[in-house]
Amino acid sequence: MKVTNVKSYPLVAPRLGVSPDKPDHYLPYWKELSAAGVRSKYYCCMVRITTDERITGYGESLVREVPEAHALIIERLLKNIVVGKDPTRVRELWEIMFSSLQTRGHYGGYFVEALSGVDAALWDIVGKIEKAPIYKILGGPTSGRIKAYASSIYWHYLDKSGPEAVAKEAVRLVEAGHDQIKLKIGISKMGGGKDADVKLVKATRDAVGDEVDLMVDANSAFTFDEALKLGRAFEKLGVLWFEEPIPSHDIDGYIKLAKALDIKIAGGESLFSSYTFHDFITKGGFDVAQPNLSRCGGITEYMRIAELCEEHGVMLAPHVGLSGPGARAAAIHAAAATPKKVFLTYEYMYKQDNPLVTQLLAEPLEHFSHGHLGLPRNPGLGMTLNTREMEKFLVRI
Repeated sequence: MKVTNVKSYPLVAPRLGVSPDKPDHYLPYWKELSAAGVRSKYYCCMVRITTDERITGYGESLVREVPEAHALIIERLLKNIVVGKDPTRVRELWEIMFSSLQTRGHYGGYFVEALSGVDAALWDIVGKIEKAPIYKILGGPTSGRIKAYASSIYWHYLDKSGPEAVAKEAVRLVEAGHDQIKLKIGISKMGGGKDADVKLVKATRDAVGDEVDLMVDANSAFTFDEALKLGRAFEKLGVLWFEEPIPSHDIDGYIKLAKALDIKIAGGESLFSSYTFHDFITKGGFDVAQPNLSRCGGITEYMRIAELCEEHGVMLAPHVGLSGPGARAAAIHAAAATPKKVFLTYEYMYKQDNPLVTQLLAEPLEHFSHGHLGLPRNPGLGMTLNTREMEKFLVRI
């Protein structure tokens, strides 16, 4: 079997409710960036790989802005590497693609995000050839269902972003069957007052009780000293993890925080490939690693990150975030193939107002019930895409 074509689909959809006066989470220079249109839309770049035996694979490259960039990298660089090759030689093709810019300084960014989508589409083909879900190809499933947490209580979902509104939404989620909930914090850096984040978490804990796991996600809002003080307060409130407390480039800060605090320090959604995860994992910067499979190098690279985590006693919680269906599919299969002693929980985006998720799939991929997701049964990544709907969101290059 040979690859005959690689096609990219940069997609964009409206994101309602976010404005310079109503942020959804912490972002430095929020008003200026929001006014410039940053974070105001949903994006993704879907990848389709066709073969000479009429087996087609789909994957997703994670996009935060400018999906055309990913599309051009795929169409003008990675396509030339993959076409004519055997799609089942996924690891070899990953190495060749990565090596194309390895000596030119590109270890992350749009390049590795683009590569991630191609890698996932190749794995989708492998699963379809074997007539098996990807998690079985990877040696799973390691469990009959996947533990999942509700992510996240974004502020723009609420009438107000204060503690009472967040706590009310958390109670609603518990009533819907969730026993793990992630809260966006950093509101103290957005004009909410210096104690706003602790008050938000305390109000939520008081509302849902001690049987519900709470996680907090700062999106790199704090300095080391601020994060240390907050972490001690969150410990007293029984918070399970403190996600991205400080910027991801500060590895020394992560190592110091992880040593100083009993609360788990989580991060990794902003990192690319096992090479950037390596020191965070081996030197104790993460208690919980959160690679996004559509950013970190795809399924191939996730499995290398999982091996590092297993070797060094670090938990794994695959990150999904505001992505399209391919990122979620890849994360589900990766979670189902991750050893139990390493896998912690899957990020289930409970409020799916993202048209790139709700409208692109011909049938739902995620089936949530009582804190867990069921395992996909279809071959490959298990996605059935509605290509006509995809055309509605296509960005013309």
